[in-house]
Amino acid sequence: MIEFSPKMLQYFVAVFLISILGTCWCIEHDLTVVVPAGRRECFHQRIKEQKTLDFEFQVIEGGDMDINFILRSPTNKALATEARKQEGIYTFGTHETGDYLFCFDNSFSRMTEKLVYFDLALDYDDEDEELRKPPWMDLMTGTGGGTDTMEVRLEEIQTSLGIVRDNLHKSVQTQRLLRNVEFRDRYLAERNYERVSFWSILTTVVMMSTFVIQVIMIRSLFGSRTGGKTETKT
Repeated sequence: MIEFSPKMLQYFVAVFLISILGTCWCIEHDLTVVVPAGRRECFHQRIKEQKTLDFEFQVIEGGDMDINFILRSPTNKALATEARKQEGIYTFGTHETGDYLFCFDNSFSRMTEKLVYFDLALDYDDEDEELRKPPWMDLMTGTGGGTDTMEVRLEEIQTSLGIVRDNLHKSVQTQRLLRNVEFRDRYLAERNYERVSFWSILTTVVMMSTFVIQVIMIRSLFGSRTGGKTETKT
């Protein structure tokens, strides 16, 4: 039977807790909203200064699939302004603490509403390392009586898990982006199919109506000529 020393058990417990709790310490929101025709929809997010903000949006349904976008700082400074765009991706560092404003403006459209998807991700910086570091790590490393070798290994594992976490986060964002692109392409295909079907049916109806009218007119012409000849012979 295999026996484990207390240090080995402590090491395995630390690895297990890192694998469970080594999740993404960040703020992330993704929503799909409907912006009515002639309206503007705005969203607020409180963000501290010296943060890294990732924001992207896509118009996935409605009209020409374009919309106006405005991003403003807490002091009402325009950080990004786009006119009639289908999509946009922004990454920048924040320099102010407060409520940031994200607005989608569909006021130029009089009849068509827009379906917009957006994703907001806010990662912690290096200054928040103490917030990202679980409190139990102090017990498993230097301050808790662990050896230097165990501390180095735990840091290596935590670094590797952080890289995996970031890659998984990017993969999720890419999958969402591809899903929205697929949804938008399917919407375009269905809309084109409806247009083609409508005009095909309309063209067929016009052709059949023209054919019937031509037959009636030709028969009426032959009928009038036959009647005129008969009256002359009499």
